[in-house]
Amino acid sequence: MGRDFSRSKWPEIKEMIKTNWDKLEEDEIDSLKGHLDLLSEKIQIKYSYSKEQADNEMLEFKKVLNPASFQHGHLPINNINL
Repeated sequence: MGRDFSRSKWPEIKEMIKTNWDKLEEDEIDSLKGHLDLLSEKIQIKYSYSKEQADNEMLEFKKVLNPASFQHGHLPINNINL
């Protein structure tokens, strides 16, 4: 299982995760180690979401993290309406 993005972007992505899912603790986010495929399960547990609901939120989040977002060294860190 590989990372979903460049390691250098992880700090920015962590901030986006914190913004969107503020119930997740820092250590829970750190435990992902850049593997966003694990985030859905953490969202499901922390927010008592169904698997489908958590997966849908992850899909929306990954859309924001498309490769074009990284081209100029910045990410769209606006609140994402999930």
